Amino acid sequence: MFLSRFLVKMAANNAVLSRLEQKGAEADQVIEYLKQQLALLKEKAILQASLREEKKLRVENAKLKKEIEGLKQELIEAEIRNGVKQVAVPTGATLSTASFSENVPQPAAVTASSGSKDQIKGEDEEKKKKEKVEKKGEKKEKKQQPAAGSGDAKPVDVSRLDLRVGCIISAEKHPDADTLYVEQVDVGEASPRTVVSGLVKHVPLDKMQNRMVVLLCNLKPAKMRGVVSQAMVMCASSPEKVEILAPPPGVVPGDRITFEGFPGDPEKELNPKKKIWEQIQPDLHTNDQCVATYKGVPFEVKGKGVCRAETMANSGIK
Repeated sequence: MFLSRFLVKMAANNAVLSRLEQKGAEADQVIEYLKQQLALLKEKAILQASLREEKKLRVENAKLKKEIEGLKQELIEAEIRNGVKQVAVPTGATLSTASFSENVPQPAAVTASSGSKDQIKGEDEEKKKKEKVEKKGEKKEKKQQPAAGSGDAKPVDVSRLDLRVGCIISAEKHPDADTLYVEQVDVGEASPRTVVSGLVKHVPLDKMQNRMVVLLCNLKPAKMRGVVSQAMVMCASSPEKVEILAPPPGVVPGDRITFEGFPGDPEKELNPKKKIWEQIQPDLHTNDQCVATYKGVPFEVKGKGVCRAETMANSGIK
């Protein structure tokens, strides 16, 4: 009798323990989802802050322009009151006579020449100060607005990125960095590209070999701990986890990644000063089906399918 009661109690305890383990697994899933959402919110907050700062600079620039125009007008009025003609100031000996009012008798020019020179010097100094203020305003405006040119007429969207399918031929650990891999990647060119990736903590070395990946191929080559990287492996990314994006079956190295509704040829090389990649990247995400997207439009290889992460839904891509 005692044994049967004991067995019943054990069965009940096992059922409770099983339910607790199930609840714990569900709680872990909820926590992971909340972490992903928090990462997305952080990215959006950073973008909004940069937009606010740009708007603030534009307002300040407009105020500065208005102040410069006011100073110009005040200078012109002061010159007119002092009898200075609004013409270019001649050089040499004629300088003293050119700045007199027409009402002043000509003989007086000789006796007043020294005073006129001092006046002109003062006006020249004031003009120089005004020009310095104007140049500062122009420099500030140039920082906010890219210089006009044929490349700048294109919209800043995903069509400017050279995204291609690549195959990692070989991968090894960086000789001088514990967290970096150095890969040789076939992207459909005459020779493979060298790519340095910070994936050691996220992807085992054996999983890097002979793997099809998506690469951003028109970033400016950058030296990473002594090794020049010529492209970037695209990954779904959160603060805790990283997964390499997988192209669809049937692709070959060099296949272009395209986006419906965003036509156009990519830049030969992105200019780091224009920060094109930094403006586009916040709109790259996986959707709830783990498909890689730009503003909701899938990464697609025409006729073959879409690119996706293995398990990471609603995550940033970089």
